[in-house]
Amino acid sequence: MYKDTQIPLYRILQSLSIEVIFCILMSCPLPCCLSGVTSEGWSMKALPRRAISSSCVAIPCNFDIPSHSYTALHGAWFKYWYRWKYTITYTKDPNYAMAAFVGRAKIIGDLEGKNCSVRIDSLRAEDSDVYYFYVDAEGYTDHTFTKPVQLQVLDVPDKPDIVLPKDLQEGTPAHIICKCLYTCPDNHPNLTWSELSTSSVSNITETGGEVSAVLTFNPSFKHHGRTLRCTCDYPQTNHRVVNSVTLNVKYSPRNTSVRMTLENGKMISLSCSSDGNPAAHNFTWVKISQSKVTNLALAAQTITVPYGFEEEISYCCEATSILSSSQSLPIRIPTEYSPHNTSVRMTLEKGKMISLSCFSDGNPAVHNFTWFKISQGKVTNLALDGQTITVPYGFEEEISYYCEATSILGSSQALPIRFPTEYAPRNTSVRMTLEKGKMISLSCFSDGNPAVHNFTWFKISEGKVTNLALAGQTITVPYGFEEKISYYCEATNILGSSQSLPIRIPTEYAPRNTSVRMTLEKGKMISLSCFSDGNPAVHNFTWFKISEGKVTNLALAGQTITVPYGFEEKISYYCEATNILGSSQSLPIRIPTEYSARNTSVRMTLEKGKMISLSCSSDGNPAVHNFTWFKISQGKVTTLAHAGQTITVPYGFDEEISYYCEATSILGSSQSLPIRIPTEYSPRNTSVRMTLEKGKMISLSCFSDGNPAVHNFTWFKISQGKVMNLALDGQTITVPYGFKEEISYYCEATSILGSSQSQPIRIPTEYSARNTSVRMTLEKGKKISLSCSSDGNPAVHNFTWFKISQGKVTTLAHAGQTITVPYGFDEEISYYCEETSILGSSQSLPIRIPTEYAPRNMSVRMTLEKGKMISLSCFSDGNPAVHNFTWFKISQGKVTNLARDGQTITVPYGFEKEISYYCEATSILGSSQSLPIRIPTEYSPRNTSVRMTLENGKMITLSCSSDGNPAVHNFTWFKISQGKVTNLALAGQTITVPYGFEEEISYYCEATSILGSSQSLPIRVPTEYGAVILPESRCTQYLTNLTCLCLVRTNSSVHITWALPGRTLRQTGSDGIYKTESARVGPLVTNTLTISGSNMAVQTVNCSVVNDRGDRHLQRRLEIQAVGEQAGTRSGLMWKIGLGSVGGAVLLITTAIAIYLITKTFRRTDKRKMRRIRK
Repeated sequence: MYKDTQIPLYRILQSLSIEVIFCILMSCPLPCCLSGVTSEGWSMKALPRRAISSSCVAIPCNFDIPSHSYTALHGAWFKYWYRWKYTITYTKDPNYAMAAFVGRAKIIGDLEGKNCSVRIDSLRAEDSDVYYFYVDAEGYTDHTFTKPVQLQVLDVPDKPDIVLPKDLQEGTPAHIICKCLYTCPDNHPNLTWSELSTSSVSNITETGGEVSAVLTFNPSFKHHGRTLRCTCDYPQTNHRVVNSVTLNVKYSPRNTSVRMTLENGKMISLSCSSDGNPAAHNFTWVKISQSKVTNLALAAQTITVPYGFEEEISYCCEATSILSSSQSLPIRIPTEYSPHNTSVRMTLEKGKMISLSCFSDGNPAVHNFTWFKISQGKVTNLALDGQTITVPYGFEEEISYYCEATSILGSSQALPIRFPTEYAPRNTSVRMTLEKGKMISLSCFSDGNPAVHNFTWFKISEGKVTNLALAGQTITVPYGFEEKISYYCEATNILGSSQSLPIRIPTEYAPRNTSVRMTLEKGKMISLSCFSDGNPAVHNFTWFKISEGKVTNLALAGQTITVPYGFEEKISYYCEATNILGSSQSLPIRIPTEYSARNTSVRMTLEKGKMISLSCSSDGNPAVHNFTWFKISQGKVTTLAHAGQTITVPYGFDEEISYYCEATSILGSSQSLPIRIPTEYSPRNTSVRMTLEKGKMISLSCFSDGNPAVHNFTWFKISQGKVMNLALDGQTITVPYGFKEEISYYCEATSILGSSQSQPIRIPTEYSARNTSVRMTLEKGKKISLSCSSDGNPAVHNFTWFKISQGKVTTLAHAGQTITVPYGFDEEISYYCEETSILGSSQSLPIRIPTEYAPRNMSVRMTLEKGKMISLSCFSDGNPAVHNFTWFKISQGKVTNLARDGQTITVPYGFEKEISYYCEATSILGSSQSLPIRIPTEYSPRNTSVRMTLENGKMITLSCSSDGNPAVHNFTWFKISQGKVTNLALAGQTITVPYGFEEEISYYCEATSILGSSQSLPIRVPTEYGAVILPESRCTQYLTNLTCLCLVRTNSSVHITWALPGRTLRQTGSDGIYKTESARVGPLVTNTLTISGSNMAVQTVNCSVVNDRGDRHLQRRLEIQAVGEQAGTRSGLMWKIGLGSVGGAVLLITTAIAIYLITKTFRRTDKRKMRRIRK
């Protein structure tokens, strides 16, 4: 494989530069000394590497050679020492290598590009060593670089390295870096972070044999103490390494609260607790009494206060750390009061016994309970004084109990509590639940004491009642038959039984009660929903539009559609609901248009004390914004000073008084009819209302208007001209119907002021078919379903259909109620039907079949998009549907074809000139154009307002916001103080101002665009609070001077002074010996005192703080700590060691130069030997 050639010692020495020899003699690590070493133009740079066993490593390497011509470059790497027998790879002969490295090592760098990088695969533990690089420039010379490259092979990768910021503080974004070992391109590690809320991970980067990722997050108190893990997975070697750190987040005090503990002698201990990091170091207490707040000048975390007074007293605390402070909610101190809120609670016990407990609130606590029994109106003292007693229950008579709670301050009685009695079942009812497979679950419910123990079920079919022999509380029965079937149940206990009312089982039927509901949406759009009752349920909905008397099928089949509104023309919509049994159409619903106030009316509501509430209602679009009231008395009209929608007026006078209102919107106004205030009068407007019941019965109800109300009703029957008093005096009676003779009924209503009779109402008889009509439903494949409906008594039993085409009538061979016919032809075709009952027949009006038509009802809808763009959509009704849309622009009276044919286009907006767009819809039958729609223009600022944000250091940020098109380009600020307005000459959208003064100061802004300006409402700035001297304040004595630091936290302006024995110093100044300096950063104020001179005999220094008003004074004594001698002693020793080191270095340098000169003479002859070894 290779030749083992010995290299003599002088050969090794001559290859080393003088700098290397010097490093060896100085005993410094060789790789450190070789960094940056060059030898006569030969240089190489390579980085040491740590890699993973069984993986690979790529060692980056770059070299340079002297400027000289050569024919080719070849390179080799040696392990352990630069001998050829230690070759691991050689570019000229890939097989010339140690057996252990054949096929595993390869130079991957471009030697011509001076890149000598090498890769070693399938790493083993024995590969850990130093490696050397050799280069051969054919035609010039060769060279071995004696700078070794260190490779360390690891069995397990190193744990990831997590780099944390110096401080993690709440609210300040933080960046955490995780680094993993990466030297093999085939074993790229997957780096992952454990989940952390409000965080994001940057892209993974590769640098210097490492891969790293940055985790960015916004620290909060929730992250404090959390463990953050970084994981590196190596897929090729199946290694996973994990490292973790615990987050230490600094945050201001929070969740401040006060805990109260009762002590002996009517004293209460109050403790202030708060969560913060660092912890709160100062606690301040405040007392609230009779709405006055008093600072207690108590700074301890726990204080003791008295209690038991009649007045309400509360306390709260403030916890302060070096970051900020937080206040607790006030806690109320208990007062003394007699028992109140006394009540009795009842609990059922075994054996028909009841446990009664008496509860009452009192301070001091209740010490005695007395019990009373109420039976047949008599109250008996039970002579039982415990809080809880036990009594029997279950008698038929009504018995109640109550208690009296007594303390040293008084007593209080509870409301009586009534005992349950025993009774037979009552309030029996049946509840129905739909189950799967056309089954219904019926449940029987009844109230009884003792409870119901048996349930019996009955079925009613065709007038017959059948006992089902089912005794459970719940049974399951089928449904869906055409016949009418009902069920009822009977509940039984030991005292009796009770039956429920029959409940009818649902049958299957075609859709009915079809209706349309309308909901207003944004952008002048209306949502229409179709509702219908059918069993089985409706499966298809069809929509129709009525405009100018024409009906159009919209080809929209959903239950809900959206349509525009606000046009002047009257447009209506209706829907048709279809299930497998038939279909049903709703009545048309009209779409609202824009109009002034109309249909104005007054509604009257009776209030207590002979007062009437009058409400004005009016229909307008846009809505009414103002209401005016008028009074009419003795022919004179008076305007009332009431502008609300509702007013209250008296009633009950003899004279006639009326009121009316006027509703006003931006389009106009409308007056209501006068409404007369009620006076007392006898019954009037008496009438009878008729309701059909089952079994050919009619329910008649008598209605009458009277004040005071009617108290008696009398009924009369008219038959064959004779009037008969029925001797029935209820408001509602039931009578039979269906006879051939004509019978009428009327009623008489009576109050204390008189009586009034209604008009006779005639009872219905049997009649032939009438009100015949045809309903049309669109089917698939250009088919139409026609349904014939008619009113007859008895019901219609036969239907005949007729067709009208070109003026000719043809009888169709269809006899059903519903037929299906084609549509879509050019000719006009109509159909009508004839219904026949046993009493006669009736024909419907002809209904016309729809034809195909060109596009119509064109409109354009506009939607605002981003970047001053507007989306325009073209809508049209045509049969067949529109297949092409063309757009046109109108500007300065000129029309331009935009060459855009989509249904929706996007155009810019915001110009001063008026620009409009319209579209043209085209189908195979023709085309139609929409009305032009105008694009919005620009406007001056509006809705101007100021927002306030608290900053650090007693500063407030004010931001001005305003809506304008184009946008606002200038903001001007004004200050209001003591009623005077000052222009601040500040033009930014956001400014910062101080706060904390006692006087009231407000600010407002003015927003200006090129179209105009707008001012905001003034916003008031908060006032100041007190100062705290922080415990970090200190004094330090050095060799020649004394330095003291006083650290104060406040958001107000303060004065700091220093007091020495016999002398007081100013806040700032200097006299040659004493020097004071003051500075402020946010809420922190620092003042530094420096005293020069080594003969100071000062033991203590006092720091004093006073606010601007002089009514707040704080003082702290600072102890003096001495430092300095130890530092001086150490400095002298290091100087002596340094002088000795310099002497030794000179001797070593001289020796290195001598060795270098000896070895240099052997270099030329040895180069020829190296070439022979290489060959």
